[in-house]
Amino acid sequence: MTDLPEPLAETWTTLGTRVGETSVLVVSITAETTLYEPVDPSPLADAVATEFPPRSLFAVDLEFSPSLSSVGISPESVRSKAASTARDQFVEMLADDGVVVEGVRDELEFDGPNGSAGTWSVLDVTYPVDADRTATDGDRVRAEAHVAVWPAETTFGVAGGTVPLEDLDDAGSIEDRADAELERDRERVSTLVKELDLDVDEDG
Repeated sequence: MTDLPEPLAETWTTLGTRVGETSVLVVSITAETTLYEPVDPSPLADAVATEFPPRSLFAVDLEFSPSLSSVGISPESVRSKAASTARDQFVEMLADDGVVVEGVRDELEFDGPNGSAGTWSVLDVTYPVDADRTATDGDRVRAEAHVAVWPAETTFGVAGGTVPLEDLDDAGSIEDRADAELERDRERVSTLVKELDLDVDEDG
């Protein structure tokens, strides 16, 4: 399980871990995803009808069998494939919890914490809301999901989070969140990616 960097460790807590498996070429990949939520969750977290919180952070520990280096694969050479695979696995995890992924809003290149070029995907998603918690039936809350993937010497770093674009007011009606609140949440995801120590240069 991955520990949060110091700037986030006091205000976020581990919600749990999830393990998934997939194969790419001749390599089997085991991905252990550690999910984090705020220590003081908002009322929206209790209102959504899913165990995956609308405001979250996550980090993924990858294990390759056989190791990439033993089969002559450099992470940099398959960065695009790794990014799409990580994104697809995250989409599947959200879907299993009832979160609808409406599409990829953006895909950007960024500098990973080790200086290598990585891929940052932003997804548009919606969360189901418990009808007993809202003013109208059938409401869903809009959010965005961030998935960052960057190559290291023998493996990849994968981390990100979800940011709600809407919230519930005192009457249970859905309203847009302020831009300043959104930027603070996005900055927390960025801090996780920039400062997380995944030991990504170790062979799995």
